[in-house]
Amino acid sequence: MRLLPAAAAAALVLGVAAPLALTSPASAATVVVTDATGDAGGAKRLDVTRVKVANDDRRVVVRTTFAADRSGVLVVSLDPRGDTGLRLVARKNGSGDVSAEVVEGAFTDREPTEAPLECDGLRLRWADDVARLTMPSTCLHDGDYGAVRFSVLTEGAGGGDSDEAPQTAQGEIGSSVWIPRG
Repeated sequence: MRLLPAAAAAALVLGVAAPLALTSPASAATVVVTDATGDAGGAKRLDVTRVKVANDDRRVVVRTTFAADRSGVLVVSLDPRGDTGLRLVARKNGSGDVSAEVVEGAFTDREPTEAPLECDGLRLRWADDVARLTMPSTCLHDGDYGAVRFSVLTEGAGGGDSDEAPQTAQGEIGSSVWIPRG
C-alpha cells in the first residue's frame, strides 16, 4: 500500500499528536488520596472516600468525594513548602445551604489561628456527595508559592472530628505528598 504525501503527513501528525492529546498538561500538578469507607465514626457523619487536589498556576482545586450526602464541615489544610499555610473551610447545613471561608494557618503550622483571610474568588460547589473548592492562587502568599501538600478533616454538624485523609499507619491525620505547581 502506497500513501500519498498528504496522507503520509497527516498520519505522522496524528501519530504524534494523538497521544499528546490524551495527556493532561496539569497531570504533574495533581494528587489523589483515597480513604476507606465507614471510618467516620457513624453513618450520619461526613465520610471522606477520595480527595483530588490540583495545584495549578492560577488556582488550587480540591474535589472531595464522600460516602454519602451529609451535612457537616470540610476542612482542607494547604501547606506550601517552607512557609505558613491556610485552611479552606466549607460548611453544609441540614437544609443544604453551603458556605466557605479561608482561615489562617495549616494543620502543620506551629500555631494555627482561626483568623479569617480575605480571598476574593473563593468558590464552593457542593452537590450531593461531592464538594469542590476552588481557591485563586493569589489567596496564598499573593500567589508566590510553589509545591503544596494537603490534609483533609471533616467534622460533624454538632462539632467533633469525623474523618481524616490521608491517615498515617497509626490512624492519625497525615499529609499528602508534595504537589508541584503546574
